[in-house]
Amino acid sequence: MPLARFAATHLGSLEDLKVLALCVEERDRWHDAPAIARTLGIPRGTARAALEHLARNNLLDLRITGDLRYRFRPGTSELESQALALVDAYRRNPGQASEAIVFGE
Repeated sequence: MPLARFAATHLGSLEDLKVLALCVEERDRWHDAPAIARTLGIPRGTARAALEHLARNNLLDLRITGDLRYRFRPGTSELESQALALVDAYRRNPGQASEAIVFGE
């Protein structure tokens, strides 16, 4: 399954998937770890780690202001289409998509 392969390659946890989904849904907005943490109800450190992981995997742009901010902007059109397909599958059926994805920890 290509989506599972994409997830195994580019995501490290279910939180990464949740952060990616939020960034995709609000793709024109710049996000920081505190706002992601509040929105998703996860610890700030978890949000920060997920944002950094996604940025290292060429899925997010970085902007340094007073704080580090991130925005969905994959480095290639292939990465973008795979990320969008994964988030779409996750939004349509979160339980099934989460179970189908095996994250390497």
